[in-house]
Amino acid sequence: MSELRADLSLAAALRIMAPLVELLLHDGVTYPRFANALKKTFLEAATGVLQASSARVNDSSVSTLTGIHRKDVRAWRSVGQPLPQARTFGSVMEVFTRWANDPDYCDKHGHPRVLDRVGGPGSFEALATSASNDVHPHTLLQELIRLGVARRVETDLNGEGGKVSLCVDAFVPKEGAAEMLQLFSDNVGDHLAAAAHNLMGSNVLMLEQSVFADSLRPESVAAINTLARQIWSNAFHDMVRDATALSKQDREQSGANQRVRIGMYFYHGPNVKA
Repeated sequence: MSELRADLSLAAALRIMAPLVELLLHDGVTYPRFANALKKTFLEAATGVLQASSARVNDSSVSTLTGIHRKDVRAWRSVGQPLPQARTFGSVMEVFTRWANDPDYCDKHGHPRVLDRVGGPGSFEALATSASNDVHPHTLLQELIRLGVARRVETDLNGEGGKVSLCVDAFVPKEGAAEMLQLFSDNVGDHLAAAAHNLMGSNVLMLEQSVFADSLRPESVAAINTLARQIWSNAFHDMVRDATALSKQDREQSGANQRVRIGMYFYHGPNVKA
């Protein structure tokens, strides 16, 4: 890679980093703390880059690629790979998405039904089990309630809640800062991964496009915002319907080791001066 390409990539990365740095400063993360943490990210990424080019992965190759001192590389490699994160939050999102869109859990108007907490097909217990075999349905329900996106609407004799319902139309946790930050990292991370994939010269390009307009009045911005939300709402339901059906079809099948993320975003701000 030429120095010119490296300079261009660095400049692009710095533009991307500007809003992220603003968020970090807002949340009390200093530059030294971030720079130290970023070292680990460089080391983790180096392994994949070296393996993709069929190069040997050792202290020297990682140090040469990243510019990080060999003693730091050695210390990092000696620790081993971190344990995978718990899947509870991902399972919670899947339960929410299915409940809000799957015809088995919605009424004839497409609105999520009030569900029996336990029971056979059509119950919350069945929904939770279909989304995850790793997390108990009661745990998933408690997490949905904690986040403010589900609530009990009837209680049984034990006071455990005979029926439960969704509280919101979109997954926006009221009480979960950690969950909101995970959504942020998952969504933006995969968006960046798609763009980086395309920039690194793959023969199979991923969808990564947007529409831009400027010199708009606030009223026009509001109108475009409403249009974008309408378009996304329709696309969201279609995607969830087909993705759920394909996920059910592929589950436990050979080669079913891929994931997808489809998103849409809307941002407005002042015109950028040339």
